Amino acid sequence: MNDFLSLFGVYINWSSYLPFARGDLGTTPLLIVCAMCLAGTTIINSYVRFSSLFNTVMNFSGLFAGAYIANILARTYHIPGIDSMVMIAVAANIGMAVAAMMLLVYYRNSAD
Repeated sequence: MNDFLSLFGVYINWSSYLPFARGDLGTTPLLIVCAMCLAGTTIINSYVRFSSLFNTVMNFSGLFAGAYIANILARTYHIPGIDSMVMIAVAANIGMAVAAMMLLVYYRNSAD
């Protein structure tokens, strides 16, 4: 992606925009968070009546947004004794739990 954008004269360091890319961890935290979002999407889809592709994408996007925002907010905090990979997963779980509750409330209200 960086090579493609550099053709147009745009130079962006994507790791500065991703809260999951800290230090030398690379893209592994992003893959872990995406896997967690896929598992959460599967769980949410089993509870709601709507199972279209659009709702699946919206569930995944909502969970990913929750994980993203939680990692942005938790970037300055660090629990002693936990490495950064586990801290990313813990913050993502907290953000995804809040996002999942909001999605379930939305689906409950839209079903009535």
